[in-house]
Amino acid sequence: MLIIGRPTQIVNLPVTLVPNTVWQPLPPNMLVITNIRSTLSNLWKTSLHSLDYVCGSWSSSWESDRAGSPARWAPLGLTTFIIHPAVVQPITVIVSGIQYPILTSWPPSGQEQSPFHTEIDQALQLYAAAYCRLKEVGQDAQEGFALYQAFLEIGQRLSQIEDRRDSLVWTKAIGAPTAPSTTSRR
Repeated sequence: MLIIGRPTQIVNLPVTLVPNTVWQPLPPNMLVITNIRSTLSNLWKTSLHSLDYVCGSWSSSWESDRAGSPARWAPLGLTTFIIHPAVVQPITVIVSGIQYPILTSWPPSGQEQSPFHTEIDQALQLYAAAYCRLKEVGQDAQEGFALYQAFLEIGQRLSQIEDRRDSLVWTKAIGAPTAPSTTSRR
């Protein structure tokens, strides 16, 4: 995300919730959900941990809670999300999220066009080669480190020239920061 800026593949999809269950399938071709809106308001984003532990007053049977409209949602893996309480009849909500960059069925055939710049594809190839070599020892690891440095240089350059919406920039520094930054001073 730091290399290419914030994603521009955000979509809003109407999704009909399955009644009488809190476990809902993720809409097709959606990588991650960022927000869910019902007809009444935005649903409150929470987590599975909060549903299980923090909100202990609900008891351990929160999965069986039912209502006419959900109040909160939580992400769960790559294929499911949770709504609470479960709806008693199908309702449609608007799900906002980030789409996959390639919208073909899994597994990809290899004929799909990459939505990224050629430089990003080259950087990803460098990273993959560096990762494979860094797992070895000796001369292979040293060559892998040089490939990784080339990957970091491309990432830093691309983060400076892409459409930026914030002040974060990719850096080729490795390890912990040696001086305070705007991020660590928050």
